[in-house]
Amino acid sequence: MIYIDINKSNIIKARERHYEIMRYIIRKRIYGNKVKKDEMPIPKMRIDKIKKVGYRIEKFFEDEDNLRKVLVGKPNELDEIKTLFSNKPEIKQIFHYNNWIKYDKYNAYDLARELDIPTCPYCGRMYTKTVISEKGKKIVRPDFDHWFPKSKYPLLALSFYNLIPSCNICNSGLKGAYDFELDTHFHPYHKAEGFKYTFSYDLDAYQKPCVKILAEKGISKNSVEDFELEEIYKTHQDEVEDLLKIRQAYSEKYIEILNNFSGINLSKEEVYRLAFGAHLAEDKFDRRPLSKMKKDILTELGIIKPEMK
Repeated sequence: MIYIDINKSNIIKARERHYEIMRYIIRKRIYGNKVKKDEMPIPKMRIDKIKKVGYRIEKFFEDEDNLRKVLVGKPNELDEIKTLFSNKPEIKQIFHYNNWIKYDKYNAYDLARELDIPTCPYCGRMYTKTVISEKGKKIVRPDFDHWFPKSKYPLLALSFYNLIPSCNICNSGLKGAYDFELDTHFHPYHKAEGFKYTFSYDLDAYQKPCVKILAEKGISKNSVEDFELEEIYKTHQDEVEDLLKIRQAYSEKYIEILNNFSGINLSKEEVYRLAFGAHLAEDKFDRRPLSKMKKDILTELGIIKPEMK
């Protein structure tokens, strides 16, 4: 599980663009032609007004702060308002997720490309890259998981911090519509106190490594168990076996040996990335799948030294 740094420039840029465009779309759906054309962020946007929008909803979104909180409020702010208007059928039409992902002016592909999160933040083992051809053909993108399920909280169906770029396995097969709480489960955009887990391994009867995950009770253990991380990572036995073979063959000084014989001036971080196909720095775990698993086990094996962390 990988945190997404909300202070990175690409995340800030994606968030503000999402707000600018979705603000116009939502206001048009509620107020129709009362919204001035000069508010249109992209030329030739056609958005139809929803019929029979309730008075309370109209008044609520007249307050710009309310609209901003719904669209780009942080996870704890979304948690405070998630149940608002849940029983109002027009809310599902105003915040219609399936219409948005197919909208030609701005949709899920645009958001995914701007976020640039190439590894699933839930499992940390699957690529979630966005691919659009030079001719503009949309080929593949990550799923967007609704951390607060849109089926239960339709108001948050298009909220920036409720759209988690994730692999299909985590979105559809594992998390699905589970209704988690911020103080009990991992949220990629919400750093929780005490959240920590570590990869390790045991050797089976045939001296083959079996991945295990060490996590304390509470949010860490809940998250690891409900995302079935230990069971899933057991399928990466071959990667761990390779790390053990390196340790046996080259000792703890493997990175130092590579650096001395590379013939070019590389930092230890660069040598590490080239040797293991993973990133050493925690803030770059999202750039390569399996980075956390490899770092934790290489640390246990003594190949990664304290001064490298």
